[in-house]
Amino acid sequence: MIIGVAFLMIFIAAVTSFGVLWYVSRDAPEEEAEGIGPTYQLGDFTVNLAGATGYNYLQADLVVEVSDEEVIEELTEREPQVKDQIISILRNQDDEQIMEPGAAGTKEMIRDALNELVTEGEVRNVFFTHYVVQ
Repeated sequence: MIIGVAFLMIFIAAVTSFGVLWYVSRDAPEEEAEGIGPTYQLGDFTVNLAGATGYNYLQADLVVEVSDEEVIEELTEREPQVKDQIISILRNQDDEQIMEPGAAGTKEMIRDALNELVTEGEVRNVFFTHYVVQ
């Protein structure tokens, strides 16, 4: 008798738990994880810093996330302009911008400059895969 009551209580708890979980998951909106878009390796950049007070040069590898493959084709076709823009931006960074955690301001300037070059699509993000200042 005790075993039957214990079994009945476990059964009721399991069914109730399943029902609650089903109800909650049914009503919750499905969140789609937005993955990273196509990426393009811009290359390795080593620049002397203009007006350097404490730092002499910056070395960085850059990768950009773009909206579609057509942007990659355009960046490849315009590689000299792309590299010139990046070198100009990196070269003109002051000590405060260089040492900014995450280099958010520098990334934003690079993204904006590259978006001015592309005619279709956009550069969404800039990533430093290597960043050394000396």
